[in-house]
Amino acid sequence: MLDHEAIAHLERSDQYRVIRRLQLPDAYHAGAPATARLGIVLDVEATGLDTVRDVIIELGFVAFEYDAASGKIYRILHQYEGFEDPGRPLTDVVRRITGITDEMLQGQRLDDTEIGHWLAKADLVIAHNAAFDRQMLERRLPVASRLNWACTQQDIPWEDEEVSSLKLDYIAYRLGFFFEGHRAVNDAQATLHVLSCALPSSGRAAMAELLSHARQTRCRFFAVGAPFDKKDELRERGYRWLPDCRYADEFGKSKKGVWSRAVPEEDADAERRWLADTVYGGRQDKAVCREIRARERYSIREFILSPSG
Repeated sequence: MLDHEAIAHLERSDQYRVIRRLQLPDAYHAGAPATARLGIVLDVEATGLDTVRDVIIELGFVAFEYDAASGKIYRILHQYEGFEDPGRPLTDVVRRITGITDEMLQGQRLDDTEIGHWLAKADLVIAHNAAFDRQMLERRLPVASRLNWACTQQDIPWEDEEVSSLKLDYIAYRLGFFFEGHRAVNDAQATLHVLSCALPSSGRAAMAELLSHARQTRCRFFAVGAPFDKKDELRERGYRWLPDCRYADEFGKSKKGVWSRAVPEEDADAERRWLADTVYGGRQDKAVCREIRARERYSIREFILSPSG
């Protein structure tokens, strides 16, 4: 029995689900987009998960053409993958997860010119867990701080699509394909392929959904000076603790650590009222709010209070 016959036979049954190995095409749609934009899907591997102290050991990206109105993805324009020697041995955990060895990294350096050339052309940079990739890349290549970013993990409502895990390999499985993960260019290719797919419940194009969320202005609230006994209500509301965030209290004294949450701009007034009623005993002037757009989103700058805060 030929492969396509075997697949057709299995898919006629409700006892099996067939998923295919990812093979990235040269183009997802023929022709040219009406409103052409250049996107980059990017992934980094690093010595660890600390965006302040760890360093990049591998970077991969795929540059592609898309239509700003429809979200349709057209040609694959360029692919890059490169290593960088961190100057110290990798941990056993990193070697096991990525398959990268110290020997592979010895003497290697990312091509700043090639990477910078494509980043400078990009209308949008996309990553799966962009808060990690963006913050790592901004330390290594400051040009990344001037770009618009989006996140396939956070800017697509996977829970609404009945996708129960945000891991890239699980999302790929739900969309009918698999790939060799934990290498930078492979993960970037898989992320792009996710964006080319229809979402499993709504049927909406994943790229169109991501663009819709990326264009939204969000308001990040900092619950400065929140009483300790309000931590459970804040956590249940979706706030998370930022231990390194510094601010000045109402008496001008320097403080460190704050609860923070981002909400859509249209929900900002409701959030202010909730904080006033639940956290601050009726006072509406305590919390600090910053507007966040794609230029700041997922950057470390999103989580820094203004000096006046």
